Amino acid sequence: MKNFKRTAIASVINLALFGIPDAHAADTEALERRIRELESRLEKLDQAGALADKPVTAAPAPEVEKLTRKVNTLERKLEVQDEVTASTFQKLPVFEAGADGFKISSSDKKHQVRIRGSMQADGRFFIQDNSTAVNSSGNNLYRQNDRFELRQARIWLEGYFFNNIYYKIMPDFAASSNILPDAYLDYAYHPAAQLLVGKFKSPISLERLQGDSDGTFLERGFPTYLASNRDVGIQVHGAFAKPGYKAETVAGPIDTKNTFTYQIGVTNGSGDDGSPNNDSPDTDDNKEVNGRLFAQPFQHTGYSWLEGFGLGVAGSVGNPDKQALKAQSTPLGRSKFLDYASTYTDPKNTSAKLAAPTSDGATSRIYPQAYWFAGPFGAIGEYVVSSQHLAGKNATGKSVNVKQDNKAWQILASYVVTGEDNSFSGVKPIQNFNPLKGTWGALQLAARYGEMDIDNDTFQIVDPTRAASKAKAWTIGANWFLNSNALIRLDYENVSFDGGAGSGGGTAKQRITDRPNEQVFATRFQLAF
Repeated sequence: MKNFKRTAIASVINLALFGIPDAHAADTEALERRIRELESRLEKLDQAGALADKPVTAAPAPEVEKLTRKVNTLERKLEVQDEVTASTFQKLPVFEAGADGFKISSSDKKHQVRIRGSMQADGRFFIQDNSTAVNSSGNNLYRQNDRFELRQARIWLEGYFFNNIYYKIMPDFAASSNILPDAYLDYAYHPAAQLLVGKFKSPISLERLQGDSDGTFLERGFPTYLASNRDVGIQVHGAFAKPGYKAETVAGPIDTKNTFTYQIGVTNGSGDDGSPNNDSPDTDDNKEVNGRLFAQPFQHTGYSWLEGFGLGVAGSVGNPDKQALKAQSTPLGRSKFLDYASTYTDPKNTSAKLAAPTSDGATSRIYPQAYWFAGPFGAIGEYVVSSQHLAGKNATGKSVNVKQDNKAWQILASYVVTGEDNSFSGVKPIQNFNPLKGTWGALQLAARYGEMDIDNDTFQIVDPTRAASKAKAWTIGANWFLNSNALIRLDYENVSFDGGAGSGGGTAKQRITDRPNEQVFATRFQLAF
């Protein structure tokens, strides 16, 4: 019987060759040539019968030793190649795409880049705005143009590095001047103490802190506009969980996941409804200190109808030096009813107006706030007192400094009639809009009432015939969520005013007539991911 040892070894070598990757084709060809030579030599030996009848000896022939070494070498090369290939695959990034945007994560999940975007296309239509009422200059300033507008067009990057250094860079291509609303870093090494730096939403107004695509109405209510919009600065914030639970790390200016949260920061101070443009340096050394405490005391209590209840208080103090004042506008129509440039006629030049007042001196805000979400029901309430000192000139042209205490409040409620859960971060439809399959998305109905009261001392330096002293607005709306990314909003708002529409007869107070009601119907088509 012939001894097939050499032939078997050659076969093993041939099988090993099948596992060599294409990436090493040159090495493979060389090895194959060498094996073919060895196989040829073995075949000649077998044919000659040199070892056919001899018993196997303990000491292998030199040729067998050489072949064995070749096999061992090939096996090791394959093992090394497998290790290199596995290591290469482990380093490849992970790509994800879906309703939450596009994500690129490192294989170890320590780093991530997320691409997000939003677009809001609005239409605003003013009803019965052809009033003949005029202001003290004889101009009808209360007629508003029906318009379509691109309210928002944003593409932004957010994510993290080394698990806990979070970032967000969000330009807005629909804005005319302030094209970078958010740009910040959040060093979130521990849930109880995180460091936020850059440009972000000031931690004051509850509704302002809500996501720009997550609100109940097209525009926020009166209290929002007595706080800064965005500002540049630094903030320490953190969260604590109920005993027995672990706090979650939540990056950014708002945390609705933990039982107790706090924020305290120092910013440049941008004034009521202010937000610095990208290239606008601070105008003085004074800074604004702001803070917020918020609690959801019924989390993890087992009372599902109370777990979504939260309440808190926020506020700020500052001391600006001749800071420009931004006009106050109606929520939905965004038409000015308090324009600080509506000053008295200059007694020395009756064809001109006096210079607009500025905020000059101590400022403060106090903001009690609350929300409650239980199943399909949701509600948000806020009250604010915003105090500041105004430097300007009165009707006689004399320089004066007045203390202004403006107040605003609102309450809004909403209900998802299709049964989905309501939340501070919006509504997620159970079934997406697909009429061919008989599914229609989710429908939310909402109502809001709010007021803003301007301090009477303001009108020592602002003409009351050209600026309203009070605005009261009620709003109703419907939100049709086609899916978790797309929705259609329909809102109607009616705003009434005290003053601001010129003068009539009678006493001094009676001579100030009321600006006609503003009625506006607005719609929005929104996509956010």
